[in-house]
Amino acid sequence: MNKLRLFLLAMLIYYILVIFIVSKLFIFPILKVMMLVFFIGAGFIFSRRIRKKLQ
Repeated sequence: MNKLRLFLLAMLIYYILVIFIVSKLFIFPILKVMMLVFFIGAGFIFSRRIRKKLQ
């Protein structure tokens, strides 16, 4: 029973670490790309509005 519990605990810790590392490796670049796309889109819309005002 103790060995089984230890094994399950080790597996749980392993899965949490893997999920944490994978989320760090994948979610942060995705967030950076999304933020970059958002800023480019916002800048594009903003510059279009300014151009309309200047014309």
